Amino acid sequence: MRKQLGALVLLAGLAACSSGEHLESAERAVAEFRELMSGRQFAQVYAGASEELRNASTEANLVRILDALHSKLGRTSLAEKSGWNVNFHSSGTFVSLGFKTQFEKGAGVEQFVFRISDGKARLVSYNVNSPALLLN
Repeated sequence: MRKQLGALVLLAGLAACSSGEHLESAERAVAEFRELMSGRQFAQVYAGASEELRNASTEANLVRILDALHSKLGRTSLAEKSGWNVNFHSSGTFVSLGFKTQFEKGAGVEQFVFRISDGKARLVSYNVNSPALLLN
């Protein structure tokens, strides 16, 4: 019984370490996403995205969507992390990050999902909700 408990504690510790690394990778990817958006480098967002995202959308379609979002919201001026989650599945490791964000033209809530592969976070989905999308 004692050995089983020790093994369980060890596994929990290993999962916590890798969760932290995966979270850091996703946070770096959010910073890169924001930089690309600010520079209107939407095709590069697509090029660095996960296979799931690239299978769900063409480059031209994603570029149009991101351009419209950037036009209506502007650059990110402040973002406060509102939640995160690391999920280990048989299909891979996924990190979700939520933010309360102030853009140049209004406030919003962002949700990022990344697939972690070989220590690199690749965008699976991006969602933003903001009244500014309707008003601007």
